[in-house]
Amino acid sequence: MGGAFDFLKKGRVLVLIAALTAVAALLFPGPFTAGAQWAARVFLETLDGWTLFLASFCLVVCIILTVHPKGRVKIGGEEAEPEFRAITWVAMMFAAGMGAGLVFWGAAEPLIIFLDPPPGDGVLPGTEEARGRALALTQFHWSLHAWAIYAVAAVAIGLSQDVTKSILPSRPFKFLPRPARRAIDIVALVALLFGLVASLGQGVFQINAGLALLTGGAIPEGASAQAIFLFMLTVAYLGSAWLGLREGIAVLSNINMMLAGLLLVFIFVAGPTGEIFATSLETAGAYLSQFVELSTTLRDDGPGREWTRAWSLVYFLWWVAWTPFVGVFLARISRGRTVRSFVFAAVIVPSLMTLVWFSVVGGTALSLQAGGVDLGVTDFGTAPQAAYVLLENLPLTALMQLVTIILVVIFLITSADSGAYVMAMFSEEEPDPSRGGRMFWGLMLAVLTGAAVLSDKGQDATRALAVAGAVPLTFLLAAQGVAALLTLRKKGSGR
Repeated sequence: MGGAFDFLKKGRVLVLIAALTAVAALLFPGPFTAGAQWAARVFLETLDGWTLFLASFCLVVCIILTVHPKGRVKIGGEEAEPEFRAITWVAMMFAAGMGAGLVFWGAAEPLIIFLDPPPGDGVLPGTEEARGRALALTQFHWSLHAWAIYAVAAVAIGLSQDVTKSILPSRPFKFLPRPARRAIDIVALVALLFGLVASLGQGVFQINAGLALLTGGAIPEGASAQAIFLFMLTVAYLGSAWLGLREGIAVLSNINMMLAGLLLVFIFVAGPTGEIFATSLETAGAYLSQFVELSTTLRDDGPGREWTRAWSLVYFLWWVAWTPFVGVFLARISRGRTVRSFVFAAVIVPSLMTLVWFSVVGGTALSLQAGGVDLGVTDFGTAPQAAYVLLENLPLTALMQLVTIILVVIFLITSADSGAYVMAMFSEEEPDPSRGGRMFWGLMLAVLTGAAVLSDKGQDATRALAVAGAVPLTFLLAAQGVAALLTLRKKGSGR
């Protein structure tokens, strides 16, 4: 591990750019977020087909990696050994890759689509057909394609001998001079900052909504409360970052999984258990039956295509924005695992977990809504309250709402902590970066999140930042997919 201020010695350019970006966001929050929204809109309107192709391409690459004759090659080299127990490993992947987003959207997304299906599909709101469409689309956004995007980046980076030198795998891109590779890293890190800002900001909105409901309005929803929550979160994740990988992220990830499991079991038992069983089968069936259509086609009509851009493609770009962080983080914690076992654990296992999550949480929300209980969730603006309103219709409301808030907080801490760790890795070019570096990048994340959350654009600003940050990374991810296949082919024999 380097000294406390190695991030200033080795990553001056990265530090300077991050600092300038943060200053611009603080001094000019309106133009800053408006610029991000403009970039996001232009990209989605001109390259929507490319985005859908890229997500499906990543899934195809993962299939090839799984069946490849050299799939037994180890990430990190043949001498590398796994550093974490399997359950901790999966918990860390899941917490870093999805985290608070599942809690935020678990009830909200199926409900919103159920009540307002994509235009042009010929599906009436609130019908059984709308229910199946909502479950299929939600799973499409959160499972195989999402985790394949992460896995491709992780394998490409992990097969390189040193994941700290550049986000680009070394072998297929060795023709690039060092300054060019570093420039790509700079773009990736700025994009990563934007992606993390979006998720951290979303979590702040959800914490605020939950505490407002839990306290009966004594804690109001608004900018002042959100600023306080962001400050408290920042202190918490900086503390975790100070502790490091084993003492901080690994421990919190295990706590996350236990709390998420507790919440899931509670909703399953206290909710319409029989309907949840049926919903699980319905979700899987709807997803599989619509999988090829969703993966390969864009709606032709104007409103329908706009819906796809605003939902499906924004999700995919959100995952792409996280690849510099999640890809490097997964590669770092997966040393000693074979490519085949990694792809299975990083794509199939989390996809099954999301299937269960949305079947239980989303299925319960849909059952309540269809049964005449108005959960009050109709759009992005009301999404933060969905999980809490759902719990108001089950026993032990206050206790389980508190558990949900704690779960969101810990998920956000692990995501922000992991992101700061990865950014410090690259700025210092060290696998175990200094505490000073982790603190610096954590503070940059807090400053940018504050600018987005406190701007008049709110949630729209956080989403736009993620999409805008992902724009250059889409081309990098395509290169990583090709690089993963080429690098594996050139590796030593694997049985």
